[in-house]
Amino acid sequence: MAKASPRKDYDIQQKIDFEIKMRDGITKIIAACSNDVQSLEASRGLLTSNARMMAYMAELQRRRTLERGQPNRDSDDAKPCKATLAISDIRIPLMWKEEDHIKNKGDHRRYSVFCLWKIGTEIYDTEMIRNVDRTLTDMCPEDVLVFNDISPDFECVLEVYCYNMHNDLTIASTPKRIRKKLNTLSSTMGRSMGKKVQSSMENGESSLGVKFTLIATAKLNIEDIGSGIKTHNLVLENTENSPVHLPLFGHFCCRLGAQPDCMVQDVISGYLSFQGATDWTRKWCVLNQSKLQCWTNQSDSGIKKPDCIIAITKGSNIAHRNGSTMQKPNSFLLTCLEEDKKTQYTISADSKSEKERWISALEQQFVDTGAWQQACTEFIDIKSPTPKRPQFPTTRKGSLYDATSLKDSDSDFEDT
Repeated sequence: MAKASPRKDYDIQQKIDFEIKMRDGITKIIAACSNDVQSLEASRGLLTSNARMMAYMAELQRRRTLERGQPNRDSDDAKPCKATLAISDIRIPLMWKEEDHIKNKGDHRRYSVFCLWKIGTEIYDTEMIRNVDRTLTDMCPEDVLVFNDISPDFECVLEVYCYNMHNDLTIASTPKRIRKKLNTLSSTMGRSMGKKVQSSMENGESSLGVKFTLIATAKLNIEDIGSGIKTHNLVLENTENSPVHLPLFGHFCCRLGAQPDCMVQDVISGYLSFQGATDWTRKWCVLNQSKLQCWTNQSDSGIKKPDCIIAITKGSNIAHRNGSTMQKPNSFLLTCLEEDKKTQYTISADSKSEKERWISALEQQFVDTGAWQQACTEFIDIKSPTPKRPQFPTTRKGSLYDATSLKDSDSDFEDT
């Protein structure tokens, strides 16, 4: 039977506890907000916290289901490595009517917009873009969102939320889907956790805030990874009966970069011997970035250019050499597909254990390369994540220091 790790369950419950406290604090802040900017930012934080709580509860339910007796599908087969994903260069174009944008007539409404990006239980929000009106042709949040320990079968979900700033503030009640999810999961979370979540949801219903509308969604997967910016389809939600009528174009742009662990870490290193036309050549070898790089001496590694580089591609494979065919002990045959041509390398390790270690590492590299595809054929830079910004910005009051002009101090002491 497959069972969830008690430690992992505890981590999820801690995250739920944290979001409950966040939600309780945000609802109090919303009630005390004195201007629209504070209310918008606080309401965004509340929506993000709700989304995270739903994701954590769904993950907890999934683990509880496994505990109740689903067969263990885990096997001894090698699993692909995890990766770090980064989303940046987000651009959402708008499609205003001619009389709105060019003739500066017609629609005069202003909107506030932000996005949620989700992969599993990792959920991040972008900066709020306020005062979106007919003078703006593109919405470009400057965030760089980084997701860690992601599997190659990931699904990245984008949700675009909007608020019509001409509407009055509304009651920010608990979303129906969260309440429905809560009722479904109450039996799997335990009484204590269920009461905490229920209490948090009920307390939030009386808080003032703005009600954002989901206006568009999109899904990205491994096929969308690349070093450049790509265009993706944006699925527009039905907002006919909604106060929000922001004219989205139906597409958006972003850069989805990925760095599998095998591309940033040395998988294995050591001495190997390669069979040549007449004799064997001993090389110091390092396997990383889907390449087997070889130097004459270990001290040359990382300093000099490699003597040779063997690309480990999806079509690469290993064949063991038996005692009757190998000319040197602990040998194996590495076959690589390079420019549609198969190249074979007869390689010998220093010992049986070293041979097994290299074969295991190479076979794992085959799995990683096949799973991560383009992310393992080229090194994709990952931008640094955006520094965490204050959740609720406040205006700094002026002071005497701000009003004091600074003069060149050298001139004050010229006559002394």
